[in-house]
Amino acid sequence: MTDLVSFDGTRLVLARWGPAGAPIVILVHGLGLSTGSWGKVPQLLAESHHVVAYDLRGHGQSGDAPSGDYSMQAQAKDLDAVLREVVPQDSAAVVVGNSLGGGIIVARAHHCGTTRIAGAVFVGSGGSGVTFAGFPARNLPSPVRGALRWAWMNALRAGAQAGKLIRPLGSLSDRLTRRFAFTPEDPHKAVAHVRKDFFSSRPEVLARTALASVSHDGTRMAPDLSVPALVLHGSGDHEVPEKELSRLLKALPEAELVRLPGEGHMLPLTRPETVAEEISRWVRHTGNDGKNRSQ
Repeated sequence: MTDLVSFDGTRLVLARWGPAGAPIVILVHGLGLSTGSWGKVPQLLAESHHVVAYDLRGHGQSGDAPSGDYSMQAQAKDLDAVLREVVPQDSAAVVVGNSLGGGIIVARAHHCGTTRIAGAVFVGSGGSGVTFAGFPARNLPSPVRGALRWAWMNALRAGAQAGKLIRPLGSLSDRLTRRFAFTPEDPHKAVAHVRKDFFSSRPEVLARTALASVSHDGTRMAPDLSVPALVLHGSGDHEVPEKELSRLLKALPEAELVRLPGEGHMLPLTRPETVAEEISRWVRHTGNDGKNRSQ
């Protein structure tokens, strides 16, 4: 584990696997999770790749944002800081995002460009397209938008605190976790891992990050991701509906879809071998020999 200080003083914790001179793969996890949510994927890739994963601001072992900023722009700048730290100036990495991580990738392309990115892989992610919480407020007057954001913030904070209360009720919290992130057939061990991560998250951080996510139109930013993109999608993924997936694919300049029949949202934990194989294939597809092809 190593530390990195991001643009606003937030301390990010990085984990690395594999030889330093190998093609670089950077893993960006989802909301309320940590680097551990990638399961065996880093180890499976490590033989022929240099793998870097980091805990998002306020998540896992990373520090809370001193300014309280958990916006998608701040997340994009964190990813930019990681890329600048681990990828040489004349090189590029394949960046992989699970769930919210996919939205962070398109936000980085929008706010900071695609320098140091050779390709992208979305794993159980629609790029954080607009959801109900963000959409209705778009054309409302500023004071009304502010009031709605305040109401959503308090609702999300209350929900996160309620999660702390039900965490000891293993059966109930497992059912909720399975409902949103897994299929009925997925192994209990994977469900328990996500439940432990999510319900251990700091309520304020979870609420602020969730608010930023639901207010974020990733598909509007997706055209800025001008590198080859691979989208891995489980047909049983309730978090990424077909409509959102279609919008992302249409918005990306160059994309390939791989469907995994019957699979759910947390593919790194339920199908790690497939995820690692597809990431490795995409590294080869992008011709990532260390030369930076992005603009």
